[in-house]
Amino acid sequence: MRTLLVVAVLFVIARTASAQLWQDHTAECLGTTGEWSNKIELADLDGDGQLDILVANGSGYASPGPVEPTRVWRNLGNWAGAAPHCMEVSAATVMSFMGRSRMIKAADVDGDGDLDLFTGGAYQTQAKLFLNNADGTWTDASAQLPQQLTSIGDAEFGDVDGDGDLDIVIVDWGAQNPGTQGYVGGPTRLYLNDGSGHFTTGTMPDQLIKWSWDLTLADVDNDWDLDVLVSCKECTQSYLFTNDGTGHFTNQPNALPHFTNNYALEPMDVDGDGYLDLATINDGTNGENHLFMNKHDGTFADETATRMTATANPENVDDNAAVFLDVDNDGDADMLVASLSGPERLLINDGGGHFTLATGSATPNDTPGSLGIAVGDLDGDGRLDVVQSQGEVAFPEKVQLASPSAVNAVAIDTRPPVIAVEKVSATSSIVRARIHDHQSPGRPSDFKNVVLKYDSITVPMQWYGEYLWIAKRPADVYLAHYQVCATDRAGNTGCTEADTGSAVDAGTIGGELTNDVTHHSGGCCETGSSSTTLVAPLLVLFIGLISARSRSRSRGCCSPRPRRSSP
Repeated sequence: MRTLLVVAVLFVIARTASAQLWQDHTAECLGTTGEWSNKIELADLDGDGQLDILVANGSGYASPGPVEPTRVWRNLGNWAGAAPHCMEVSAATVMSFMGRSRMIKAADVDGDGDLDLFTGGAYQTQAKLFLNNADGTWTDASAQLPQQLTSIGDAEFGDVDGDGDLDIVIVDWGAQNPGTQGYVGGPTRLYLNDGSGHFTTGTMPDQLIKWSWDLTLADVDNDWDLDVLVSCKECTQSYLFTNDGTGHFTNQPNALPHFTNNYALEPMDVDGDGYLDLATINDGTNGENHLFMNKHDGTFADETATRMTATANPENVDDNAAVFLDVDNDGDADMLVASLSGPERLLINDGGGHFTLATGSATPNDTPGSLGIAVGDLDGDGRLDVVQSQGEVAFPEKVQLASPSAVNAVAIDTRPPVIAVEKVSATSSIVRARIHDHQSPGRPSDFKNVVLKYDSITVPMQWYGEYLWIAKRPADVYLAHYQVCATDRAGNTGCTEADTGSAVDAGTIGGELTNDVTHHSGGCCETGSSSTTLVAPLLVLFIGLISARSRSRSRGCCSPRPRRSSP
């Protein structure tokens, strides 16, 4: 009888494991960690084509705890061979920095073609900048930042003023600890880059933010500059600051539906209409999440009730973050939600921006403190893997590789990137494009190359924030027929159709008419094409017009945790 019981148990375990899309491979990469980890980042720091793992550590929920090491692991590859597959390089990259970091971000701030690191600056400390040198060494360049004490909840890189380099936008908790009596919050800060990685302070709206865990740069109004979205825990709403293209921002207090206790805002075009929508985390009446749909004017409507089913959006859970990914390779963005009080949840997109809970368990239910989550192909098999940072409990980070033997396994990426291109005049000096693989956040490391092709000339495009890329033409070259082409990490190439470069009145995006974008799902990079090249766009335009006419417009991991509601 005992033998039968053991067999039955093993059978159940095997069935459960086979249903999990991702399997734990932490021991082969990170070993055992136990810090209070916050946000996590994946980036190719050494240019070897492998995604490395960056984790911001620093204890304390609303007040400072002990300092902890920010940690960086190099991905060694060879995942089919013997472990280890990762090597910690924190001493070399961040000089064994000890602090209370809430975030770590990678970007090329000095224009030398490799990724640098920005971290630290929480609980009234100085932010840290580490530069990646051409010889593979690193330099502490924190003196190149404004010298000021900050309490950084989050930060993002992007060229907000259009001068060709990456600036830093920061949300600061302020000098007081959040939740204390009389807490007023802190400012949003702008550090402007001079092109060489030296930063000075810029100007942001004077709206104080009462405790933000997430700041996001996103072009919400399709004018090809980066706007700023800021979550807020103790405000009555989250905030949108729109950019005029030169790095001057205006508070738009009514652009987002008003909800309190928001932990994160994750942008993605979930319904394929060419405009970025927003998933927001933990800001429902009972801790639910929201889905805000872009109304094509940079403002948003709450359509959660019709777009996320009850099982996909449960009450009284403590979600902290979300990322988008095309888990089934069907050409739309699914959503993976990181939770502090339960297993991560995978939500499947029907292609029109309606989400249902995937059957079975997405990841092993062994992540009781997920504060951060990232997806990327770590082992080079074409499938997206998951890395989770664990905070508020002494629990290790997790590396979960996509299981090819799982039921409805994570699909191999065979789809080309999606490309939307700004329509420009033939005399324009720049071309800008939005490019993504239905995956968030947007990272340069997600692509092998992104190029502008025109008149038999190929020019590399540069990432400037969110999913946006830009290229400048040489001054003596006339911009005539051009394409934007992008090749993702899996080797899939997508290109826009060859364009005349002349200004047009309207392009078609999913049946909606706009006057600044054309949208393409990818295709061949050859300028020559078959006779269907012209027929297909005309058919899409005809169908789109018909469609448009027919529409109306004590925090333990073993006991239940109280929701972190506003005081």
